[in-house]
Amino acid sequence: MAARDLVFGVGDRVRTWGRFVARADGDWLDLARVHYGTPRAPDWKSHRSVRLIGADADAIAAGSAADPGLGYLSVVGVWGDESIEVEELSAELPPRETRAVWREPPCPPPPGGWRHGVVELDADVHDRGPSGPIIHITIFRPSADQEVLVVAATDVDAVIRQLSPKLPGQLCVVPSRFTRAQIDEVYDVLHARWRDWRLETFGTGSDDQAQPYIPATMFRVTADLAEWVDALPEGLVRLEPTLVPASVPYIRIR
Repeated sequence: MAARDLVFGVGDRVRTWGRFVARADGDWLDLARVHYGTPRAPDWKSHRSVRLIGADADAIAAGSAADPGLGYLSVVGVWGDESIEVEELSAELPPRETRAVWREPPCPPPPGGWRHGVVELDADVHDRGPSGPIIHITIFRPSADQEVLVVAATDVDAVIRQLSPKLPGQLCVVPSRFTRAQIDEVYDVLHARWRDWRLETFGTGSDDQAQPYIPATMFRVTADLAEWVDALPEGLVRLEPTLVPASVPYIRIR
């Protein structure tokens, strides 16, 4: 899916989920995926909240009294610029995302199979400077007592020479799809546009082939954010918006 498919405007149908908040100034859906600090009062809402128009607050409150889980709701409705005119409201949340399972390394096992034991990492592995060949590392676990260090690298042979003597039977090195410069450039842009794009979190993830990518969680995908992401190498950035067009299947990331 292209990032531009996640862009919507006023009058478009959207979908999301969050914590229902009934207040004296109206009904709200708090979309924050990360909360810091101590628990808040029931009517507290974060700055990542949208007003709900047409929600049946009394029915929601009655359901929540019987089942506290109903405090979190899925909503489909029409976007009105920081508000949603409710069309559908449900206590059934979207399914959770299936995360990568780091089990079978993306390299054939050595003769005799992968070594049993814990991977011992040293400073050489963690030293991933701008000129170094190591881009990303992931620990794969073929079994409960086996660990394999899988390295995505720009120079596979150099990393094998560097690490194989220290990790016999526990090393797998694959070509990285992306360079350190590409990843660093994305980080620089996300830091610079943090407020403009209403970002909540971003970092570096690893898929089931140990390839790095940058997941970024934000309130919504704007047109300029989508244009920037669609111009990047495919798969480098994965957008995880809390509000999406109603036509887009929703996976609960957090």
